[in-house]
Amino acid sequence: MPLPQFAFCGRSNVGKSSLINAIVSRKIAFVSKNPGKTILINTFLVNENFYIVDLPGYGYAKRSKAMRKKWQKSIEEYLSNSNMLFHIFLLIDSRHKPLDSDMQFIEWLKYYKKDFSIIFTKTDKSKQKDISESIKYIKDSFGDFNYFLTSSAKKKGINNLCEFMNNFLKNISA
Repeated sequence: MPLPQFAFCGRSNVGKSSLINAIVSRKIAFVSKNPGKTILINTFLVNENFYIVDLPGYGYAKRSKAMRKKWQKSIEEYLSNSNMLFHIFLLIDSRHKPLDSDMQFIEWLKYYKKDFSIIFTKTDKSKQKDISESIKYIKDSFGDFNYFLTSSAKKKGINNLCEFMNNFLKNISA
């Protein structure tokens, strides 16, 4: 039987690869300060139990418009067609109000009835007031949603996220 997959998606440079490395406690995903380094859908087998899928970022990247459009198409195809995708984590930089592209992505996830959670990243660099405003902004547009507050650098919220994933895996096998 194929193994379940957890997809990590979000804008370029939001911290997807850093978060994946923090979850598995080792460097498996390439991290760069320059947006757009992840150009392929990367899958990582974890404990021979499940896959973590690192998707290319959407939005700004130092790549051609044609390449960014190709990424968007491959992301949509993967998210639409993967029969082993069990949960999507949408990462949003907690230092900034969610951008239109973030809100459009949430709208897409809801429209296609995808199981997802939002992960606010880089919370060690943001104010609680800004995080609360971002949460309210999304709730006002889409209603309640599941979310996590994380900092890969400070390992904040990583245990809660791992516990959520483990519980998800237990429920799948039950």
